[in-house]
Parts: sequence; structure tokens; C-alpha cells
Amino acid sequence: MVGNASAQRPVLTRVPSEDTSMMEQRQHVRYQVEFPAIFSGDYAGIGIVYNLGMGGCKVVSDLPVRKGARLTVHLQTPGQPIAITIQAATVQWTLKLEFGVEFHEMQERERTRLGQFLATQVNVVP
Repeated sequence: MVGNASAQRPVLTRVPSEDTSMMEQRQHVRYQVEFPAIFSGDYAGIGIVYNLGMGGCKVVSDLPVRKGARLTVHLQTPGQPIAITIQAATVQWTLKLEFGVEFHEMQERERTRLGQFLATQVNVVP
């Protein structure tokens, strides 16, 4: 076929869905993980992190939290004796016993440790 091939390509656009409001159009890739986390701040408790990226994570906990809650999160990643600490995070969505956390503030060494951990992960969350 002769001509401008790019004119023949379909344009992909993001279609809003019910999940879009909960997932907040992520800017970072998330990986499927499973390890404990301790959180404190507006709420204090323990949960299990089931997906994680540089910008946030999904936590399952039997402690109900509210959207907008401010937390400090200690990620107890496998193979690391010291937890990765996220100094400031906000709950972006809640659903029964799950909630999504957006990371706002962490020290540079913690950001590096988180990046190194994520570099070892292979299961991307769709």
C-alpha cells in the first residue's frame, strides 16, 4: 500500500469505566505482590499489599479506612530486613476491605529501595 501508513492506524483512547474512578488513571506501572504493610496516621493497622508501584499500592485490611485519610506506610517487602517507609500517603479509594493509597512523600533512599524492589517484579497489574 502506498501513502501515509500512519493514517491507516487506529487511534487508541482510554474509555472511562467504573474502575477508572477507583484507579485514578495511574501514572506508574503496578505489579502484583503479596506482603504485609503497617500503616499509621489517621488510621493505624496492618494490611496486605496486593499491588504496588512507585506511585501507590492496594492494601487489604480488616480495618476500614475512609477516602482522604493520610497515612504513613511501612512496606515489609520480602528479602529486605528493614521496611520501606512512605512518609506521606493518602487513601484514594475504598471498597469493602480494600483501599488504594497514593504515595506523596518518601526519602530518596526509600524511593531507591522501592525502585530496586519493583525492578525484580514481573507480574504487571492490568
